[in-house]
Amino acid sequence: MSARIYGANAVGELLAHAPEAIAVLYVRRDSEQSADVDALVDRARACSVRVHALSAEEMRTRAGSRGGTVIAAEVRIAQAPDVTDFSADSTPLLVLLDGVTDPHNLGAILRSASAFAADAVIVAKRNSAPLNDAAVRASAGAAAYTPLIRVTNLARTVRQLRDQGIWTIATTVGAPMTIWDCDLTLPTAIIIGAEGKGIRPGVVKACDLQAGLALPSPIGSLNASVFAGAALAIAARARQTDR
Repeated sequence: MSARIYGANAVGELLAHAPEAIAVLYVRRDSEQSADVDALVDRARACSVRVHALSAEEMRTRAGSRGGTVIAAEVRIAQAPDVTDFSADSTPLLVLLDGVTDPHNLGAILRSASAFAADAVIVAKRNSAPLNDAAVRASAGAAAYTPLIRVTNLARTVRQLRDQGIWTIATTVGAPMTIWDCDLTLPTAIIIGAEGKGIRPGVVKACDLQAGLALPSPIGSLNASVFAGAALAIAARARQTDR
């Protein structure tokens, strides 16, 4: 699978962070190209990224509404396993998102998941952010390494993970315990809801327990991507200490 990002800034960021995630670079074939675009093409070739020149018409066809695009990249997307592939024996760390519809948040969560060695991010097929160019760009290449799994029913998936021996933690405001109190060295799935709405009651009910973050300030909540980054950092530290 692959996705596409457009524009010199987006392509430049990906070349800087994860050039190996780029399957092919597309550049519009013009008589004169800007120095910035030429530099990106040179950098891509230096990283052994395949570069394919397109006519202005071909680029317009591929870019759709982004008619002025002169450079784009085809980005590899990690192959998504089946939820049943996760076994307690491998001690997975999973992130489930309930109702997160902002592609930038999805991309940022994929980036944190990759950085802190989570095994996958799981979302519902409906009412979830698409893995579009904004999400791929926000992931800074992480979409190529951390699989995004889409499921039909999130509550059913939580129950399935429980049956597979994976502890499921719903992150909620006012929870009776904090993430720090949880043994995150166990096979773990952390469920995070959208800012404001939170996790739906049916999904919370399906989880083993509820936990939150004890924030030492008047700010009582974080947005989904920041919360995910904090929770995953805590899990990564616990697992490194345990090892």
